[in-house]
This record gives sequence, C-alpha cells and structure tokens, in this order.
Amino acid sequence: LVLINGHGGNNFKNMIRDLAVDYPDFLIAVSDWFAVLPAKDYFDNPGDHADEMETSAMMHYHPESVDLSAAGSGNYKPFSLPALREKVAWMPRDWSRATEDTGIGNPSLSTAEKGRRFTQAVADKYAELFAQLSRTRFPEDFYETGSQEQ
Repeated sequence: LVLINGHGGNNFKNMIRDLAVDYPDFLIAVSDWFAVLPAKDYFDNPGDHADEMETSAMMHYHPESVDLSAAGSGNYKPFSLPALREKVAWMPRDWSRATEDTGIGNPSLSTAEKGRRFTQAVADKYAELFAQLSRTRFPEDFYETGSQEQ
C-alpha cells in the first residue's frame, strides 16, 4: 500500500509504524507528491502554499477552477523565531496572522504547461517506484546484502 499525500499538514508516519508492527509482512509506505522532486527545478518562484507549483498543477488538471486574476500575491509573515523558520521544530501556522490571502508564494507565474511538466515528472518517479516494488520481494529483498561502515 502506497499512500500518496497531497497536503503538507498531513503526517501518516506514526500510523504506518503502528500498522507495520501488527502487519509485518504488509508493505505500507507514504509519499508527499509535492516533494518528490525539487520544485525549484521546474518553477521560477516556488513558495509553500497556493504558490506557483500548486497553482500550475491545478491549471494543468482543472483549469476551470483557477482564476489568477483573483489570486493574491502570496505575501506572508514568517515566524519570528529563527528556530521555527529554520524548521528545527514544526507547528501549524495561524493563517489569519501569517498571510493576507492564505498564499505563501506568488502564483502569478503559474502555467498549465509548468504543471504538466512537473506532474508528469512526478508520475514518472512513481512509475519507477511501482516497477521496483513489483520486482522486489517484501520484506526479504528490501535491504542490500552486506553492511556498510559508518
């Protein structure tokens, strides 16, 4: 079972760890589709939420749902604590304090073509993953033979 997550606030790792104890012969994995490839390799100005990447993907799949003329600029207020900005720890953002329009990153450079290129590249990575999974016995062959030195 491969869960493909589409929201940065979701975290399934604890549940998967618990299920792995109860079902040790059942493969369960999770992937954040938006983090499979570096957004900076595909977009001019990637952000974090309702940005060029997410908007471009929506423009590719559902252009009728995107109205860039109604989009905000994506201006936001980062956390004031350096440790939170540096991701030493995570906490949910209070959107009403962090942004004017819930965007973090400017969607104005979004295009359906950018969305197509990125989502196709992500789909190709998933195809590679599924091909590898289909050729490998779980759990017997999931670790290389021999050990590596630290």
